[in-house]
Amino acid sequence: MKKIITLLIVAILFSCETKTVEVNTQAGEGLLNNKYKLYAGSMDYAKTTIDLLQAYSDGDFDFIMEKMADTVVFFPDRGGEMVTLINPFSDFLATMQEPYDSIVRNPYNVTSISPGLEDSFTIISVPFTEIRYAKDGTVERERIFERFIFNSEGKIGRVNKWSSELD
Repeated sequence: MKKIITLLIVAILFSCETKTVEVNTQAGEGLLNNKYKLYAGSMDYAKTTIDLLQAYSDGDFDFIMEKMADTVVFFPDRGGEMVTLINPFSDFLATMQEPYDSIVRNPYNVTSISPGLEDSFTIISVPFTEIRYAKDGTVERERIFERFIFNSEGKIGRVNKWSSELD
């Protein structure tokens, strides 16, 4: 009888369904102004950002303008002066690309973080190498780190850029 009861208990334990609950754990913290927790953000925005990197290399400025907010704040890697761009700003991008025959970008990874609040922002960070082949035959190589901030409407409203030479 003990064997039958033990067998029934074991059978009941094995037949119980395990329910997995996914919990979004904290991945960081905002430190300036209002402190807020950061969680894993949307991977859709991460994919869009990788597509934007390629679109810039390809000169597909229409695609880039489609993903940008009406006003975009750009913090360039040199000069330290914030630039406010009004969409469309295809001419600005074309001017940046004018000296080059081609540009090759190779991202290392992409991360997405967000406060996880409704109607909030999402920060996408991407480190990549960029090789620019100039029309005069020179080649420029840089390591670049960019952060794209998507607003609550899913448009990019801010881009921060840092770079260093790549030997």
